[in-house]
Amino acid sequence: MVTSEATADVSTAPREQRDKLSLTEILRQGAAGAVDDSTCPQVQSVLAKISLCRTHVMGGRKFQCRDCDEVTSLYNSCGDRHCPTCSGGKRVDFNDKATKLILPGVTYYQVVFTLPSELSELALANRESMSDLLVSSAWKSLSTQIKTEQGYDPAAMSVLHTWNQKLEAHWHVHLLVPGEGPCLNHRKGLSRPAWKQATPPPGAKNSRGFYLVNTDRLRDAYRGQAIAKLRRLRRAGKLKLGGKFEHLQEDDHWETFVQKLESKNWVAFIQPPPATTSSATQVVNYLTRYLTGGPISDHRITSANGKEVTFLAREGVKSGGDRQQVPVTLRTSDFVRRWCLHIQPDQLTKTRYFGGWSNNRQATYLARCQELFQSLGRDASPAEESRCEEEQPDLLC
Repeated sequence: MVTSEATADVSTAPREQRDKLSLTEILRQGAAGAVDDSTCPQVQSVLAKISLCRTHVMGGRKFQCRDCDEVTSLYNSCGDRHCPTCSGGKRVDFNDKATKLILPGVTYYQVVFTLPSELSELALANRESMSDLLVSSAWKSLSTQIKTEQGYDPAAMSVLHTWNQKLEAHWHVHLLVPGEGPCLNHRKGLSRPAWKQATPPPGAKNSRGFYLVNTDRLRDAYRGQAIAKLRRLRRAGKLKLGGKFEHLQEDDHWETFVQKLESKNWVAFIQPPPATTSSATQVVNYLTRYLTGGPISDHRITSANGKEVTFLAREGVKSGGDRQQVPVTLRTSDFVRRWCLHIQPDQLTKTRYFGGWSNNRQATYLARCQELFQSLGRDASPAEESRCEEEQPDLLC
């Protein structure tokens, strides 16, 4: 049995000896070398919070055993969403909410939309506007294609990621989308079914029998939506064009820049379930893992000694489609700088819900789905809750 006593100053327990530093320790030790006068206040604030998280400076509680009088000190956390050791409750809440949206027997697709490298760099100075450009363009193009090709009412949840495996700026958004739903414009008494599954048109290429929409048309629609929004942002004076992008303030250079973007093949990738036994909860678990805490976790760091950090990153393609893991070694200060590229403003929302899963439609949409499932004799109970802390494959990042 224990008793607890709040305290504003508790002693620091010695760090357990390990073969490598943890991510939190790397950030604490490397912060001084990664920060200078040009570092933005947001980054400085986050690193300062992480440096103090779960230390005696934050205050805490002492727990004393009534049997042996041993005292254990637990310190308060900083609560910042970027902190590697905080916000576990937020991840659990997201996982529980997302899992309740999943219906058994429905095929779910993960659709990933990526910004070209030029726009990923531009996004570093325009985080909120470029985040909205990426996510809204992705949803508008996907929902339009689903309605046009498949004729059912779509839904999606999205999670924004801003990194690649090497922690460089690589802005992309993951959307989890059901491959079926309530038929659009259905009226009772009609012979047309009220529930519609995504089916490929005759002669269409598909992956192991899975098909959502035509990928080429989806890419073109996404590129068109994003470039149109990009033009509107510049016309409204809402794009910060400084540094290497300063020349884009001139109309001629801007048009050349946009024409280059229009000539590119933008990435919009539809990933069906990896196997017939795969569950949408696996994707939810993966998206949950990086919802808070930054772009990398301790399990990918193979060594860290205060001077250098080595971590595993996937690159290239093996036969069969799996990417090769290779070690990447950076000076600690450079590692911290890359990690800091993914610190987002407080106003930037990483997760969103669209269509039938949007907040104002979710209850009605799910009730409609369950009603239609029951009329078809299908199980309408939500998917079993999954454990979001289980390790999941890195999928597409």
